Amino acid sequence: MQSLGQTFHELRKSKNLTLKEVADDEISMAVISKFENDQTMLGVDRFLHLLQQINVTTTDFFYRYRQSDERSKKAGIEISDDGTPLPEIFDVLNPFNDIFQISSDNSQSKAQKILRLQTYIKLMEQELKKDPSLTNRLKLSLAKASLKMHQSRMRDHISTHQEMIPIIDYLSNVSSWTAFELLFFISTSIYMDIEDSMMLFSRFMKQADAYVRLTDLRSLGYSVCFTLFSIMIAHRTFSNAKFVLEKFDDLLSKDTDVKAEFAIKSLFLHGWYLYATGQEDVGKDKCNTVLQLCKTLHLTDDSRSYQEIYKGMQDKKSAIMYSEIFY
Repeated sequence: MQSLGQTFHELRKSKNLTLKEVADDEISMAVISKFENDQTMLGVDRFLHLLQQINVTTTDFFYRYRQSDERSKKAGIEISDDGTPLPEIFDVLNPFNDIFQISSDNSQSKAQKILRLQTYIKLMEQELKKDPSLTNRLKLSLAKASLKMHQSRMRDHISTHQEMIPIIDYLSNVSSWTAFELLFFISTSIYMDIEDSMMLFSRFMKQADAYVRLTDLRSLGYSVCFTLFSIMIAHRTFSNAKFVLEKFDDLLSKDTDVKAEFAIKSLFLHGWYLYATGQEDVGKDKCNTVLQLCKTLHLTDDSRSYQEIYKGMQDKKSAIMYSEIFY
């Protein structure tokens, strides 16, 4: 699959622009070259700046990117739960879709998933020898962690720290998380040890105030909290779940233009926490309130997600949205 950097390279060359002509004080020739050769990833702000440098809109760029091959054309639809195309920013996760799809393919048995992952890892190890790019290192890391989790069971608490080191190091060392890092953390945190995911969550919180002020990143910022809370509930580490919930509420209190959907999400998490920690009746009341609010406000997608979790809670499977991947 063609990378974002390769697509940028093609567009730059099609306009007969040299690296020197595109580079400026904000982004150097060396960084652009590494991006084009898939040796580094750019934050959204720098990526958009590059597109401005070659006078290409995001719409034109992603159209070219999706047209690079048949898989790229379909990628947005393939990772959508309801079959609808996802926002263009999700395209940055395309290189990892094979792993996500193998893990979540409910049509296959655990043994079949393990075999597919083992085959994928062998191919990636060969690919990495030919192309030791950052993306390939991250893909191999995630595939190995996924395999280890499928070979065990979520409740066995098998450590994936060693397998996830490349991803942990990458997320730890990026100076400022942008949409890619937020999406990548949301998507990979389920594969991490609890300690690693909480360490990275603390790293996220250092800049979380900025996310609630940026329209494009606000939803992703809250989604990080929602995801980490869900994972901590799944592992029944309630002290961590409480910590994440408190940080979620801190973000809400600092959000001067908070949307109803985020306040509703907080209410649901409080209900979920109460239910999981033994206050089932109070927790159910809060969750039912959320379902009614979603119905009143026509928040169809949110309502569907909450109903699935709520059903799992009452089945004593409060981590259903994650445990289905591995059981």
